[in-house]
Amino acid sequence: MTSWIAISRKDHLHKRWQPSKGFEFVADQQIVPILLAEIARIAPHHVTGFVQAEDGSYQYIALVGVGGDRNLYVSNDHLWLGDYIPASLRAYPFAVLNDTEGNKVFCVDQSHLTDDESFPRLFQDDGTLEKTPADTVNFITQCEDNRQQTLKACAALDEAGLIEPWMIEIPRGEDQPPLTINGVHRVNESKLNELDAQQLIALRNVGALPLAYAQLFSTAQMDQLIKRANFHSNADPKKAPAELDGLFGEGDGGTLNFDSL
Repeated sequence: MTSWIAISRKDHLHKRWQPSKGFEFVADQQIVPILLAEIARIAPHHVTGFVQAEDGSYQYIALVGVGGDRNLYVSNDHLWLGDYIPASLRAYPFAVLNDTEGNKVFCVDQSHLTDDESFPRLFQDDGTLEKTPADTVNFITQCEDNRQQTLKACAALDEAGLIEPWMIEIPRGEDQPPLTINGVHRVNESKLNELDAQQLIALRNVGALPLAYAQLFSTAQMDQLIKRANFHSNADPKKAPAELDGLFGEGDGGTLNFDSL
């Protein structure tokens, strides 16, 4: 489990950090947050949708798993199996998080802090961040700005009544009940097509219109998600038979639920 610690000159001036060797930190992740700026890169490779937060707002996400403990886009040796890595995964082992008072602080996964001099430093001698950590802060800041735009686009779709629950059923072969994925939402295409020109322009102006179409187009990648599940099952000798059951777990059908996010 990731344990974040705030970076400070006082405590970490001479500390070093160990770069991530791969994507083990998301190897069991089932969804990944997606930004408005990257939808054109995501839609051809991922099934996307929306999940609802506790405050009722919607977040745009990509499905990277179909249950169990397997991220289908991460290989057994923790490489990313795709041409494009989502922005939310690229800053690790760094992050910008809120402290107890709601202030933004630059953090690092504590397991990546080290005194080993073969690894790069966090700070220069004068107390300024080294280039890679400093560039990462800038990258995270840009991502956060776009995340706010993405949330606004999702809110616009919600206000227009275009987001609806989406019960996804993944087939599991003959005589096997499907896996049901709950808690994911989608765009209602029929309602989208009923909007007048003024409503469409309003959605376009906040980035919600391309987001809506990206979500609809991305559903064509469901077959790819299932093929990935079969690939991993066949590639892993510990999972038998070489079917989706090895990834879904046991039970009658089973349910993957994102309602609690």
